[in-house]
Amino acid sequence: MARGSPPARAARLLGRLAGSMEMPRDVMLDAPRVTVIGALQAYVENHKGILEYTPSRVRVRTRDGLVTVTGSRLKIGRLFREELVIDGRVDRVELEPAEAPGSGEPRS
Repeated sequence: MARGSPPARAARLLGRLAGSMEMPRDVMLDAPRVTVIGALQAYVENHKGILEYTPSRVRVRTRDGLVTVTGSRLKIGRLFREELVIDGRVDRVELEPAEAPGSGEPRS
């Protein structure tokens, strides 16, 4: 019986490797990291592109799904290849998990 898809097995192996090497898992797994500074700023690391940008909502693609920042007067403060700073009034940050290909189920 299969124990998961090859990408899922690879992710588990990398997770165990990161733990044994005492490295942060987000570094080894390219996982998104979102840091919110009060209600003033959201810092998104390991993003894969901006999908939507309005003064009230910013949607960002990551390996694990979509990160949505909602608020008011939102603007892109800085944008780098894998880092993004969103300035303005940050009211909410949500992660919508990516679906596993062809399954309609969230990827694990």
